[in-house]
Amino acid sequence: MKSVQEAFALILIALVCGGLAYFTHPLAPSFGIDELSINIEEVQSEAEVFWIDARSDEDFAIGHFEGAILLNEERWEELLVDFLDRWSPSATTVVYCSSQSCMRSHEVAKRLREELGVEDIFALKGGWETLLETGLAKEGDE
Repeated sequence: MKSVQEAFALILIALVCGGLAYFTHPLAPSFGIDELSINIEEVQSEAEVFWIDARSDEDFAIGHFEGAILLNEERWEELLVDFLDRWSPSATTVVYCSSQSCMRSHEVAKRLREELGVEDIFALKGGWETLLETGLAKEGDE
């Protein structure tokens, strides 16, 4: 019975040490996406907003937020040039995709933050659906 308790204790110690190392490591991935998220009310309080549409080329062609530019993972290298030509680093940059469950906006926002070293880049909570629901955009907007 003693060997079972000792084995359990060793496993427990190993799990605790491993967990501590994992969560304190500087390269450990973040489990939350909230640090990238911004809600529509917060966006509306910003003085200057630069909009990025992270949806597919087809969805963008059907309609997008007025003034938004297309920047998605599928054509990143090609579209990044246009983004950099038009982007204003002083503006809060907001990326949206189709809905709350869509992670494309978070991927684009995270990648831009990492590559540009800028913190004021966020993913819109609710995405395109929120823009439609609030009346800030309507189907077929361009």
